[in-house]
Amino acid sequence: MTRKIKLAMIASLLGLSLGLPMAEPMPVEASADWGSIIGAVIGGASAYKQIDQQMDYVNNTEEGRQQYFAKMKEEQGVSYDAYYNSMLDEIMTNLSNGIAASDPSINDKPFLYFLNTDTSFNAACGLGHVMTVNIGLFSISDNTDEVAFVLGHEMGHGMKDHVVKGTRKKLNTIIGAQVAAGALGGGQLANMAMSAMVGQINNVQITKKNEWEADNLSFDYCYQAGYNPGAGAALWQRVFEKEGEFKNNLLGEIFSPNDHPGHEERRDNYTKKLVALSGKHASLKKDSDMVQVNGKDFVTPSATSSMSSAERKYFVLGNLAAAYDHGQNKYEATASGGTVYLGNQAILTPTGDDPSAEVLAKRLNEIK
Repeated sequence: MTRKIKLAMIASLLGLSLGLPMAEPMPVEASADWGSIIGAVIGGASAYKQIDQQMDYVNNTEEGRQQYFAKMKEEQGVSYDAYYNSMLDEIMTNLSNGIAASDPSINDKPFLYFLNTDTSFNAACGLGHVMTVNIGLFSISDNTDEVAFVLGHEMGHGMKDHVVKGTRKKLNTIIGAQVAAGALGGGQLANMAMSAMVGQINNVQITKKNEWEADNLSFDYCYQAGYNPGAGAALWQRVFEKEGEFKNNLLGEIFSPNDHPGHEERRDNYTKKLVALSGKHASLKKDSDMVQVNGKDFVTPSATSSMSSAERKYFVLGNLAAAYDHGQNKYEATASGGTVYLGNQAILTPTGDDPSAEVLAKRLNEIK
């Protein structure tokens, strides 16, 4: 029997269309293959069902999550850098508490995470709320608020189960050929599925719609956790500026150029959210680094040794947005300890060529 006829027969059994021309009546001698073909189809369907069962085991049982977590650490290696592990613990704790305020289901499946030894800038969330964070994440930014937005993004994928569909597609592609050939037993399939889940965590296909949802969830999670809401826009401004310098380090799921939003798109999306959060009181002047309040110029932040003016302006905008959202604009702007406050919300600490805190507080009172 020809391969084309076999495929057409299998497809008809599965209710699929392969776009093949209609097969001619099957030769009599081919009928002897019916039993083996039907057996292959049934066996294949059974194997794919086992893949789904294995995914459910990893995604929804504590035993499966822990096995996946252990396998991930074994395969990727664990970084024991004390400073960055401490930072990671603090951020994950804060974000988990922030998420729980609006979605208590996180308490039923808390995130499992570890710092790995990969030097590229990336983090990834697999099934079962298992997260792996590259030590290289801190090579572009070790600003706590910016790092929180990266982790919040991955936690958004986890909370919405974005990785399930993409992982299933990957497993079917990787294991499918051997399933069709009947070469895998139950134990072999489970082992291969686990290995594939670990090995493909950075290459799971996530839709652009889900990417935007994860970005927007990260904004909410970080704000609820007490981080500067401007840090998301600041992060993507930083990535945009550092892309040439760190081109070989911008790897992995969150930097895929084909099916993910661009750096500037993500930055601008966060900027719109900041303006909305402020009730449109705080904004950015078009084509400049000037932060405005009620349409009046407030400050163009100076660059620092570690941050450009363009990046720093988003932190100022984020603090102003938080101040207005919390009603702190009802109170006076003041200068205390070299920092400008609006009510009890810190806005910025002048540095470099910035006007003094006293000058900026006076200016803010005049336009707020």
